[in-house]
Amino acid sequence: MERALELYRRIITNGEAAIDEFIVTRKEEELFLDFKRSSNHGDSTNLSQDDRNNLAKSISGFGNSSGGIVVWGIDCSKDIDGADVARAKHPIRNVVRFLSNLQGAVSGCTIPPHTKVEHHAVRLGDDTGYVVSYIPVSDSMPHQMVGRLQYFIRAGSDFVPIQHQVLAGMFGRRPQPHVFPMFTMKPAIDQNQALIFEYGIMLTNGGPGLARDVFFTAMIHHGLGNNTQISWQFHDRENWSGNFAIGRQVSVVSRNNFRMPPKAFLIPLSLHIELRPPFTEQLLIKGTLGCSEAIATDIEFNIGADEANRIYNTYFEQLERCAADEQFRHSIASQLLNIPINDKEAM
Repeated sequence: MERALELYRRIITNGEAAIDEFIVTRKEEELFLDFKRSSNHGDSTNLSQDDRNNLAKSISGFGNSSGGIVVWGIDCSKDIDGADVARAKHPIRNVVRFLSNLQGAVSGCTIPPHTKVEHHAVRLGDDTGYVVSYIPVSDSMPHQMVGRLQYFIRAGSDFVPIQHQVLAGMFGRRPQPHVFPMFTMKPAIDQNQALIFEYGIMLTNGGPGLARDVFFTAMIHHGLGNNTQISWQFHDRENWSGNFAIGRQVSVVSRNNFRMPPKAFLIPLSLHIELRPPFTEQLLIKGTLGCSEAIATDIEFNIGADEANRIYNTYFEQLERCAADEQFRHSIASQLLNIPINDKEAM
């Protein structure tokens, strides 16, 4: 799952708790995350010009880059290291109306319009709340901000105007492919007190152009503990070449004569996890995937030791009750890597 979509889904799932976590941890703005306060706290019946400009710049910058989210209703300022961090909550009044105003403004923010922008309201009990805008990388880029007639990209935690020479180099050859990840999974099974998971890494070309030199690299930074075994397994050596390093890193690339058409998908390899306690550290896997002549996508799987222990114990408690049916085992597999049920297909 791309980083922006993972953040968006996390806020939808956890609601205000996710907002509180940004404040407590002093979360920094980053390549995929931006915080904004509404200029009038959502009091107006229409979107303010400042809010409209911020939305337009975000759509252009995130849409022309690797995608991202904007969380409306959080004050952001610099810390002692100069990083922009979440400082305080400033809930938006009449949050449903504010969300509707954002939705209505999208089509007029950029040329061409970005048709895949989504918004979600985190509603509180008094009709206030927060709105998160999800802006995926666009198949129709580059997007020019209406009004200022500028193109933006996301660089670090800022939206930066693109000079004409850079724009020509980035988007001069059309159409472009867009390779992004989906995942297949088998139901979790148990064997000798181990809980076994298998996830297929399914690469999909969502762009209008042919994808060449498709690649996937990933590193297991932390693996929950010495008793948990994590490995990568090849599925297609005819069309792919690659290598494994020290049992933790994998790097694969499609062979020279391989081309991936639009809307196609393939599963070059899978991730195999044998979960055994004790869990002494987090699970952290980071990866990058993409193809030549297109922007790469970063993915990350991160789960704490306590959560892994909960998943493990829940499974075996249900097993003792004879209640570990296939639907439950698929749910457990989804929970381990935080892959929403509607984001996966069964293997």
